[in-house]
Amino acid sequence: MDDDALYRDLADLSDPVRAVAAQDALRAHRAYPLMVLAGPMFGVAEETPHGWQIISLGEATPQCSRDDLANHLRRLGPSEEYQEAARVLDWERHDEMTVAGRRFRVVRVEQVLRMNETEPEPPRPTDLDPRSAYDHPMELLPAFPRSEPRSLLSTQFTAALSRPGFLSDEALNDAHRAAATHPFLFPMRPAFSVAEYLHDGWRAATAACPTPTHARNSLADYLLNVLPVLEHPDPETAAAYARAAHLLTGARLDELEVQGRRFRIVRLEKVARLGPDGPELPRPSDFDPDPPVEILALQLKAEGLLEE
Repeated sequence: MDDDALYRDLADLSDPVRAVAAQDALRAHRAYPLMVLAGPMFGVAEETPHGWQIISLGEATPQCSRDDLANHLRRLGPSEEYQEAARVLDWERHDEMTVAGRRFRVVRVEQVLRMNETEPEPPRPTDLDPRSAYDHPMELLPAFPRSEPRSLLSTQFTAALSRPGFLSDEALNDAHRAAATHPFLFPMRPAFSVAEYLHDGWRAATAACPTPTHARNSLADYLLNVLPVLEHPDPETAAAYARAAHLLTGARLDELEVQGRRFRIVRLEKVARLGPDGPELPRPSDFDPDPPVEILALQLKAEGLLEE
C-alpha cells in the first residue's frame, strides 16, 4: 500500500484533528512497520440502541470479566433479576446474559504492538497524555458496520497470524474462524505499558495503562517499591533505582536505562472484532484457567487453603 492510500485508510480528511493524528500514524507505520499481536484483553459490554457500550475493559482472562459482570449486576440495584443473574455467574461460566431486558456480553479485544527490527513503538506525539488523573467515558463499539473491513488492519492481521510458530494450531484455527464470523476490525483508544529489554528481546513488565503517564507511574512504582522487595539490592543500586524513578516521572521519559537495565513505555493498539451480532466473545483457545468464584472457593476449602 502506497503512502497516499495508507493515509486515506487512516484519516478522516473532514476532521483536522483526525487528519493530524493520521499523519502521526503514517509516520509510525513507516518507522514501525511490523505488527505483533500481544494477546487479548477482556471486558464487559452492554448492547444499546447506539452500539455496544463498554462497561469495563482490561482483564487478562474471560473469567475475570465474568466476575466483573457479576459485580456490575449487583451494583445495578436490588432487583431480584440482577441479583439472581449475579449469583448464577458465581457458579457458572456465561459469556452473554440478558437480564431485565438488558443484554450483556464478555468481549474480547486484541492488543497490538508495532515494531521495527529492533524495538517496539513508544507513545506518539498526538496520544492523549494528561499529567493529572485521567477519567474518560468508556468507549462505544458500533453495531456491525455495513462497510467493508478496514483493508490496512485486515492485511496486517493476516500477516501477523501467518508467522510460523506464533500461535498454537488451536489458537490459529480460532483466529481464522473469528476473521470469518467477526470480519470488521474496529480500532479503539490505545493503551500503554512498560517493556524491559532482556537478552532475547523486549518483554512486557506491566499491565496495560490508559495513558503514557500512568505507565510511567507504574514503572516508577516498580523501581521504588517492587524491585527492592524482589531483589534486595545494595544501597547504591536502590538509590539508583530511586533517582531513575524520579527522573522518569519528572521529565516524562519514554525510555530509561538504570543499572544496566533498559525500560521503554510502549504503545498498545486495541482492536475489537465485530460481526453481525456484535463484538467477538472469548475464544475456546483463550487462556481461562480459573473457575467461577464459588467453585474456586469449594476447591480451596477442599485443599485446606480456605477456612469455612
